[in-house]
Amino acid sequence: MTSAKATQHANDSRSRTTTWAFADGAETGQHVHEFDYVVIPVTGGSFHVVDATGETHDMHQEAGLPYVGTKGTAHNVINQSGSAAIFVEVELKESS
Repeated sequence: MTSAKATQHANDSRSRTTTWAFADGAETGQHVHEFDYVVIPVTGGSFHVVDATGETHDMHQEAGLPYVGTKGTAHNVINQSGSAAIFVEVELKESS
């Protein structure tokens, strides 16, 4: 499968912001979230999500409708929209 393209825009002591661009069928690869995060869909789209145990579920993003995720989430996100899809991920680093 093709890998989604991650473009990091900011990374400081409080947050990290990355734009994820997916061709149809592209995937993030299995990964574990280091921090709580907010996803802001730019295009919206349909995704197939595979967790660390291999369980799967389908997810639909609506353009402009953000949602939150939690630290420790382990998954691979695969674009099944039939077209390109883009979202912005803002990771919220723990304050000291």
